[in-house]
Amino acid sequence: MTDPLPLLLVGGSLGAGKTTLLARWLADPALANTAVLVNEPGEAPIDAHLMGALAGATRTLAAGCACCDARSELPRALEALVDGRRPAPGFERVIVELSGLAHPAPLLEDFAADGRLHERFPLLGMATVVDAAEGLAALEVPEARARVAAADVLIVGKTELATQADVDTLVAALARLNPHAEIVRGGSSTEAREIWAAAAASPGRELRRIEAALAAGGEDGPAADAVRVQTIRFDAPVELSGFCVRLAAWLAENEGAVLRVKGLVGVQGRHGPAVIQAVGASLQPVRTLKEWPPGAAPGALAVVGRGLDGARLRVSLA
Repeated sequence: MTDPLPLLLVGGSLGAGKTTLLARWLADPALANTAVLVNEPGEAPIDAHLMGALAGATRTLAAGCACCDARSELPRALEALVDGRRPAPGFERVIVELSGLAHPAPLLEDFAADGRLHERFPLLGMATVVDAAEGLAALEVPEARARVAAADVLIVGKTELATQADVDTLVAALARLNPHAEIVRGGSSTEAREIWAAAAASPGRELRRIEAALAAGGEDGPAADAVRVQTIRFDAPVELSGFCVRLAAWLAENEGAVLRVKGLVGVQGRHGPAVIQAVGASLQPVRTLKEWPPGAAPGALAVVGRGLDGARLRVSLA
C-alpha cells in the first residue's frame, strides 16, 4: 500500500486557460512531485506537450471526455501512478485536467461511490477556471454552469482582457450560482498553493457538489454529445502565413459553430512545429517550438464545434 495521493480536479470551458494555469503551477519547484492527468477530446491531444519539459510528469487520458468516453480510463490511469510493480515515482499529489466539454457530475459520483478510489486518491476538491473575457456568456452553456456549481474554488482568468465592471458582474453571478466556493481572481498568475489551500479548507460536500452540478446541468444531464470533435491531419509541412490566413477565414465563416481549435502543425523550413490555437472564431498568436515533443501526433488539429464540415475545412486549408 502507498500513502494516499490527494487529487484536485481542474475544469473549465474550452479556451478558459486551464493548460496555461497548470504549466505555471508545474514550473513551481514546490510542485515538482505532482502527477498530471490530461483529459482532451480528439485523437491528437497536445496539452501535455504544451507543458514542455514538464511533460514527463504528465499523462494523457484516452481520447474523449472523462465524463463519458474516457470515464473508465481515469481510475485505471490513477492506479497506474501507484502500481507497486513499477518503481515509485515519488508523486505527492495528482491533478486531473478535465476536458472543456466535461460535465463534472459523473466523475463526482464515481469518487463518492468508489471507496477504494477515494481512499487511495482522496478528492481534495474541484477548481473551475472561468474566462473573464467571455463574461456572463461563459455561463450560458449547461456544462459550464455545472462546473461552476460543483467547484470548491472558482478561478477567474483573463481578467486583463475585461473591464473591472465586467469582472465584478461575473464574480457576482458566480457567487449566486455557487455561494460555497472561494472565488480567486488572477487566472494564470494564481499560485497553486493558494488554490490547494482553499480546496483543502473546503468542508466535505461531495453530495452537495453532485446535486448542484446536476441541477445546473438541467434535467437532461450532460449535453456534450451535441458537440463533435474532429481531427484534421496534415501529411506535409505547411507554409505558415498562408495557412493562418486560410484558417482565420474559415473561423470567420463558422463563427458561432467553432468552440476550440488546437494542434501542432509542421512548418516549411522549420524543425519544430507551430502551436495552433483558436478560441471560438479568434485565432490566437502562433508560436513555434524548437522541436517536436516526444510522442506528439505529426501535423494534426483538433477542431471542436457544432455542425462543422471537416471535409470543407480540409479543402479550405489545402
